[in-house]
Amino acid sequence: MLRTLARPSWAFLPLLALALASCSSSETVDQQSKLAASTAQAAVLVSDVWLSGAAPSRYASSALRSFAETLAVAGRQVESASPSDHAKRDALAAAISRLSNAAERAKSAVEAEQHAQAGQAQQELRAAQGDLATAYRNYFSPER
Repeated sequence: MLRTLARPSWAFLPLLALALASCSSSETVDQQSKLAASTAQAAVLVSDVWLSGAAPSRYASSALRSFAETLAVAGRQVESASPSDHAKRDALAAAISRLSNAAERAKSAVEAEQHAQAGQAQQELRAAQGDLATAYRNYFSPER
């Protein structure tokens, strides 16, 4: 009896491979979305500190450049995931792309010492954070 339980059934391998692939894609989307959310929050905080005059422009622009790059990579990772619902995945990727673009605009404003534009970019970051939260909830909500 033990022998029959231990013998693998090769008929289930394609099903197992499909299950692992979909799990891994969902995990990637989850991880990259969470990375984007925390990176965006860091970008908002660096912008706050720079706008208050408590951080040098060189530090703030370097940090914002790094954040924009991290967000761009996260967006590409989400775009390359294989979802069951393309529209939900695309909404997540769009929100992350918006975050990356806003972080890039904040970096450029800091480099140019333009406080008003940096403030606008910070507002864009905050709005895109809301978009990301909504897209994340929609992506991972159970189908109704």
